[in-house]
Amino acid sequence: MNFNRLKNLFRLTGRNKLALATNITGVAIGLASTILLVIYILHETSYDRYFSRSENIFRLNTIWIENGNSSYMPINLRSAFTEVPAKIPEIESAVQIYRGWDMEVCSNEVRFAGNRLLFVDSTFFNLFDFKVLEGSANQALKAPNSVVLTKKMAQKIFGDKHALGQSILAENKSYTIAAIIEDVPVNTHFQFDFLMPMSAIGNLNQLQGLEFFTYYLIKPAAEPGSTILKICETNTQILKDRFASFNYDFSSSVEPLNKIHLYSPAFYDLGRQGSIKTIFLVGVIAFMVMFLALTNFINLFIVEGEQRAKEIGVRKVSGAGKAALIKQFFSEASFIVLISFLIGLILAVVMLPQFGNLMQREFSISLLKAPVFIFSLAGVFLLTLLLSGAYPAFYLSRLKPVSIISKQPGKTSRKKYVMNLAGGLQLIITLFLLTVLFGIQKQTHYLKNLSPGFNPDGLVNIFNLNDKMKGQYSSIRDELMDLPEIIGVAASSHTIGAGTSGQGIRLVEEPEDNLKSVNEYRIQPGLCNLLELQLADGRFFDPERPADRNGIILNEAAVKELGLTSAVGRQVVMFNDPMEIIGVVKDFRYQSAAREIQPLVMTSYSRNFNNIVVRLAPNALYDNVIGKIEKVLKSFDNGYIINTRVTRDIYTQYYADEERLGQLTRLGAVLAIVIVMMGIFMLVSQSIVRRTKEIGVRKVLGGTIGNMIILIYSNSLKWTAIAALIAVPLSYLYLRQWLGEYAVKTPIGWWLFIEGLVIVLLLETIITFAHTWRAATRNPVEALRYE
Repeated sequence: MNFNRLKNLFRLTGRNKLALATNITGVAIGLASTILLVIYILHETSYDRYFSRSENIFRLNTIWIENGNSSYMPINLRSAFTEVPAKIPEIESAVQIYRGWDMEVCSNEVRFAGNRLLFVDSTFFNLFDFKVLEGSANQALKAPNSVVLTKKMAQKIFGDKHALGQSILAENKSYTIAAIIEDVPVNTHFQFDFLMPMSAIGNLNQLQGLEFFTYYLIKPAAEPGSTILKICETNTQILKDRFASFNYDFSSSVEPLNKIHLYSPAFYDLGRQGSIKTIFLVGVIAFMVMFLALTNFINLFIVEGEQRAKEIGVRKVSGAGKAALIKQFFSEASFIVLISFLIGLILAVVMLPQFGNLMQREFSISLLKAPVFIFSLAGVFLLTLLLSGAYPAFYLSRLKPVSIISKQPGKTSRKKYVMNLAGGLQLIITLFLLTVLFGIQKQTHYLKNLSPGFNPDGLVNIFNLNDKMKGQYSSIRDELMDLPEIIGVAASSHTIGAGTSGQGIRLVEEPEDNLKSVNEYRIQPGLCNLLELQLADGRFFDPERPADRNGIILNEAAVKELGLTSAVGRQVVMFNDPMEIIGVVKDFRYQSAAREIQPLVMTSYSRNFNNIVVRLAPNALYDNVIGKIEKVLKSFDNGYIINTRVTRDIYTQYYADEERLGQLTRLGAVLAIVIVMMGIFMLVSQSIVRRTKEIGVRKVLGGTIGNMIILIYSNSLKWTAIAALIAVPLSYLYLRQWLGEYAVKTPIGWWLFIEGLVIVLLLETIITFAHTWRAATRNPVEALRYE
């Protein structure tokens, strides 16, 4: 394209600067949304493809079937590693992972807290071939006292010093650094800072339940379908033999490593799970925004092009062919799209960190350099160019000189119908997004403010306790209670709201094969009082009664599961010896409200605990109190690094997905409103320009300003009403289906469907009224002299 041609394009496209700015802004917003969608999809679909043999790696799931409902769990018996591979020759290698915890390590008396640990078998690197920077992958995990660090972890502890062969302390045990590996990519379904061998678990032989994540490497020559069937059959039989005393059924499933992040049906995983539904949602919102932008572009480009009717007519009379006009208009559209694309790309790059925060992802900037992203970007550009430029170019090039001089009603009405239809679809999308947004926000607000059945306010959990501090708990508790800002202290093995253990339970008089599934909280006496749980019957654990160590407390769901009407005083069996039910608490939520409250048993037999729970006074300043708590704890262990978690935050995190869905919908709704209102602004402006003479004549003949406003406003009001009739049932059906996934849900009020309509009507009214008022209050003489 030469300089004169470029200069001519600037002149032609810039004759109506407001229309040009509207087009560029709308398309740029749509393209930025689409580019962010492409980045998100590429990131999500890249999970676990980092490993060279990822196509041959599969994970085993246990399926627990209870009352006809199947629960998929990615955790298995230890036998899935020790027995299954030996029976299936198509398995080349296998490994199990045992979820560790945030462990404190020490080097040269310097402590480092909050480090993510996984226990793995020595075959780990056979499947997951992380690049080993120092040491040997084959030997790294064979000794019980060995440890493998990531590069980041090694630098955190040793800085620039040589780490291989050095020792670190963890839980008062010394471990030798056997290897340093590169940092774990963010697009892997498990994350860790260091690895320890499975043999480092002191009670490994006692872990007889569903505890281990199991992965198999299938031989390249093996037929995957038949191999998977053998694995499932073998593991299912092992499960049935192991849990023969449970009154439930079991099955197994195997899923490809590459599908775990987006498609796994398991509800419990090593890392944050993705969702194909989320990708679909982001895609739908991006498509809607792009559709709005393109329809705006096409409508405005055609309206603007029709203002050049005389130019088209003169060029056709002068011999210009259809192809030349198509080329001209397509060039103009391409020029606008190119500018919009560059602006959209810049917007996408600038907004990438904020989008990553919204989606709870870390998007690497290197992704923007990947060939697949570049090709995807080129595809988006070409598709946008084709969709936005083709129809306007062909439509405008078909205008005939006769129709320009003497308008043909049929064709004019057909074009008007198409434009109104496009505007109606825009309004449907906008109203749908607004209504869904209000519904999601109402449900999220309802869930976040739903009482869990106890008092979570002021509860703070203190983690990372070592054996030394656990042994001095009584003294620590006394000193913490001396702080005026603290009104209660207790301890527990489990963190309320952050996961339970699974157990089998039966009444002592029932047969051994009649076990019921129940969740367990192992707590210390005093925690029930601290939580302010509500008693339905009996009492809480009493630290002054040693016999309570062999007692249990049930929730109402567990009482119902056992088929009891009066539970206190009855005896049950969970392990070997009978345990007495000393209390029943009213059901409280310890999981998301998306699920029914499950049977729960609270026990006090274990004297071990992992965290201390304190309740702060209502007027206490959090940071100030945490500082005082840390000072108390350091008086018992000078090097202790405090780690806390607020109970209210744990429950709020349940609904992070709903928050994210609401934020995505809000973003889509705002962009939709901006784009649609810009389009309405420009179309009303163009309509008034075309009807200026008509407005002047009507005013001379006695027409009022109100009549002028109704004249202009009636058409948009009609299409808004039609759009509402379509958008309301669509949004109702979507919200009804979405809310159906929750055990507890807010009612769908009629006002949800009015709010979005009121917002759209209000904005339309302001835009139309302002334009029409300006035109209607002009001197009729000026209006009649117009054109």
